[in-house]
Amino acid sequence: MKLLANILGLALAAAPTFVACGAAASLALGSKSLSAGSAAVTPCGGLTSLSATWHVDNAGNVTHVNVGGIPAACSGETLSVTLVGSGNASLGSATATLGGCGATCSATFSSFGTVSAANVAGYSFGVAG
Repeated sequence: MKLLANILGLALAAAPTFVACGAAASLALGSKSLSAGSAAVTPCGGLTSLSATWHVDNAGNVTHVNVGGIPAACSGETLSVTLVGSGNASLGSATATLGGCGATCSATFSSFGTVSAANVAGYSFGVAG
């Protein structure tokens, strides 16, 4: 009886290990999705040369933002622009897929919602692909 109790105790102690290994084995490894493992990330170019201009309507709201100076290597990637206010709080964001371009790309974003230009302190950019 004591042998049976020891075997049962050992089996119960080992079960979480097998469950954890089975869960880890089901994770997918890939370069375009978040998963276990590691992969090299190659930027499409230096985003330090980006320039942005915004347009404001008569009510003082941002209607659209033009972004220029995007490296041509970013063609086909998705660029996101976030209007940020005080405390780096997000006021609105928009995304666009960059089409084919020459030396540099440009994009226009217009789906920020109603954002007062007086509240905008800056921009935040991101590229994903």
